[in-house]
Amino acid sequence: MPDPHWNRNGVDDPFAAARSALAARLANRRAAAGERLSLDELVAAVVELRPLPAVAFRVLELADDGRFSAHELASLIASDQALTAKILRLENSPFYGFARRITTVRDAVVLLGFRAVRQATLATCVVGDGRRNTSLDYDAFWQFCVTTGMLGEVLARTEGQHQDHAFTAGVLHQVGVLALDQYRSDLLANVIELSASGMLRQAAERDVLGFTTTELGGALAEHWGFPKPLVNAIGRHARPIDELAAEGSLAATIARARLYVRAQGIADGIGPAEQTAVPEEWVQGPLSVSIRQAGGMEKILERVSAFMQAAVS
Repeated sequence: MPDPHWNRNGVDDPFAAARSALAARLANRRAAAGERLSLDELVAAVVELRPLPAVAFRVLELADDGRFSAHELASLIASDQALTAKILRLENSPFYGFARRITTVRDAVVLLGFRAVRQATLATCVVGDGRRNTSLDYDAFWQFCVTTGMLGEVLARTEGQHQDHAFTAGVLHQVGVLALDQYRSDLLANVIELSASGMLRQAAERDVLGFTTTELGGALAEHWGFPKPLVNAIGRHARPIDELAAEGSLAATIARARLYVRAQGIADGIGPAEQTAVPEEWVQGPLSVSIRQAGGMEKILERVSAFMQAAVS
């Protein structure tokens, strides 16, 4: 996890942790009094809860620094017995479909490569962590996010971008929803109720919170020191698709992948499934070829199911 004694700009700040704790306490007092929190106040409160497991931050640090080796990644995974078991289940599942059985994390790194194991580790420790009995349907939520990540990979591979970045961004792109559910599930329930009555999701979030869960996720990602492309993907994927497409950014990749997931009638765990028209770019041209090469949408969803089973078992 990023060092609490360093601020967002990487400057040594011995009082950062104390200020963060104080801000969280003040935010919690205001929330307990029924007052609406600002975006910064909610970020301060959520950060103290750490809605993502600590190992996820450590894996992201490996991802952002080329000095780390495959051996260090394997050692990091092996230090957590539960995570090791999940990773080995995933590597031996239909998600990868290896003929030989993988028995150690080091074998997995050798056979699959540093990047593949790193992205699988990050996604697995996030998806399998922190489930609660609230208005959020966690199974549907994570199925939507993992499917978005896999289709983001297809897009990235087709267009020559970093595939692991796309998968990670897809899995984490709704971290703002996850954080809100863990901190104030009652507010998320209010958003869901307003959305069910016919209000647009973003309008419902602004009505209840004063900002959107996408903005919350982006602010959290920035606070946690995530790589800049990942921060932008989390915080900007809900912007108009035409605006994002012109940028050719990771946020655009996730937004385009989300559109295709929705077109498949897959619910996001927050509201009902909405079967929209399939975007034309997925029906013809290079993307349609890439989908066929991946075995079609049926095969992709089989891999999503295999991933989910390994991650939450």
